Amino acid sequence: LKQLFFVVVGPPHFRCSAEDHHVLTVQIAMLNTNFCCSTTLLSVSALFALMFAYSAVKLVQFTPVYRPLHCVTTSGDFGQQQMEMDGFWVNSSGTAVKSCTNPNPYNLRMTQGDPSKVYVKDDWGLHQVGESFLMDSEYPAEGNGTGAFALKIAMPFLQAMTLLARQRVQVVTEVNAHIEAELFLLGVGFSSTETSNKVCGFEIKMGSPQTVGNSACEDSLDKLVIPDADDPKEVEDLVELSPELYNHKTEMKNRAFTSLLCTLGVLSASCFASGLWLGRRRSRFAREFSFDFPAIEKEVAEMKRQQSVAEGRSPDQQLQEPGDVETGGSTPQQVVSI
Repeated sequence: LKQLFFVVVGPPHFRCSAEDHHVLTVQIAMLNTNFCCSTTLLSVSALFALMFAYSAVKLVQFTPVYRPLHCVTTSGDFGQQQMEMDGFWVNSSGTAVKSCTNPNPYNLRMTQGDPSKVYVKDDWGLHQVGESFLMDSEYPAEGNGTGAFALKIAMPFLQAMTLLARQRVQVVTEVNAHIEAELFLLGVGFSSTETSNKVCGFEIKMGSPQTVGNSACEDSLDKLVIPDADDPKEVEDLVELSPELYNHKTEMKNRAFTSLLCTLGVLSASCFASGLWLGRRRSRFAREFSFDFPAIEKEVAEMKRQQSVAEGRSPDQQLQEPGDVETGGSTPQQVVSI
């Protein structure tokens, strides 16, 4: 190290050898490499830590994995004004509009599933009279949306007249829907489609004007209670998943997030430990290369003084020899930067 300093301030015969210069260059390159690697690993560790925190927040948001949609009927249009005669058949149609609230942190989309049938309920059971169709609807995350389903009824003329002669008619319809969820995690989109099967019913009060009551929905016909047509109270419907499907989706979610969090945690800890080790190694090498310049300058001055005394010259004459920096001599000055 002293010889390296003498290249700058010392006499020519104190210059270091080519082999020593090569060793010093390699060690300095190792210092720079350790610094770059350590900084990169610590930065990558911080990135993995941020991804770990982001995934943990998403895990909390997606627990529970699904919250039921809350729907209420806002309007219904089904009456004699939609009836048409087609030979010996009577055709009729109607619509029911529902407003739904999506409490989930992801968007939901509902489309028609399997073909759905429409029945008329009486004391002898159910009698199929038509089909129902679910209109495509979207519900934004933690927002509100509107959905509707249409009914198309076709029945013989005599059966239609029998129904019109009643004071009240109860209509039961199947609602088979595909529910598609759109999730985003770490900038990557995922979609999952499940099936929901419901049975809904409403009551029509014949007369002029005709009154269509609110509808109610349940998972099975045994649980369905059709509201009275004169009851103004809104009945809230819940679009739920079956218990088996809900448990299956919950298990899948827990496995996916557990694997992701463990992977990110291990990567972050490994990168942090490696970066810290390289940083400490660089610090140790840097301490070995530390220069005490004031002490070296004093030693160089003392060696020059001893050399001048040995050659019978004064220190002032030594400083004014050609080749010194002050005289602007032709002797080249070599500078080594670390």
